[in-house]
Amino acid sequence: MGARIVLVTATELPVPDVELPVLRAAAARAGLEADVAAWDDPTVAWDRYDAALIRSTWNYFDQVERFQDWTDVVSGVTRLVNSAATIRWNSVKTYLADLLAAGVPTVPTTYLAPGEPIVLSDDDDFVVKPTVGGGARGARRFRAFDAHEAPEHVSALHAQGLTAMVQPYQSRVDHDGERAVVYFGGEFSHAIVKGPVLSAATGVRGADAHPNPEPYQPSDAEHAVARAALAAAPETPLYGRLDLVLDDAGQPLVMEAELIEPHLFLEFAPGADDRLISALKRLPGGGW
Repeated sequence: MGARIVLVTATELPVPDVELPVLRAAAARAGLEADVAAWDDPTVAWDRYDAALIRSTWNYFDQVERFQDWTDVVSGVTRLVNSAATIRWNSVKTYLADLLAAGVPTVPTTYLAPGEPIVLSDDDDFVVKPTVGGGARGARRFRAFDAHEAPEHVSALHAQGLTAMVQPYQSRVDHDGERAVVYFGGEFSHAIVKGPVLSAATGVRGADAHPNPEPYQPSDAEHAVARAALAAAPETPLYGRLDLVLDDAGQPLVMEAELIEPHLFLEFAPGADDRLISALKRLPGGGW
């Protein structure tokens, strides 16, 4: 009998996780039995599984400390992928400061914690978002003519107990797009390029979190930046999606390192589902 794994989701999702059935089928092809369970379902016996692969825990943003504690508990009874140390580090976007300190080219970021003076960017176009969140939730793009509204947005984040982060908007996103580069087991799997998420007209995310995605072949420079970001994580992640943008000089910068529950754009890369499951089976000590 093959090993038994669980694909970890959430009791409530903002959108369906269309990749769960794809990965269950890939697991079956690899001789693994794969269940689906929610991280916030207290009835799940996690010790029944040989590995727990986090996929769509998309409600953890509102309860990040509880989620971090859950990762510690589950990693004590089974193999958690990615690891609890990686998840704890990646669940708060202050990790961008760690990437910068490690020499990884990163979008410049200023952090404003509750109670601190609200000092905003002097760029004509900048973004304010919380350090805990996903899918551009709570993110707003401000232009020169509406920048006076930014302190109010920061104050609203502070009122929720959230630290705000301020970044100059990387204007090349509007015509060059944003790259999402995916690695499994340290090896490049595939990439897509998508349109800008934050509207120039409204400053907020539209109906689609991933506008107009298309397959993409990263440059050598983009691969180098993505690999450097993966290497800076506390532990080597099994999977990672590195979201990159180009600066004014055309050089890649890390906007986010998605090492917890990213959509992996499997539909754009035939065989990517099998590559992820194969990388899982190759983990040291798996015995599969």
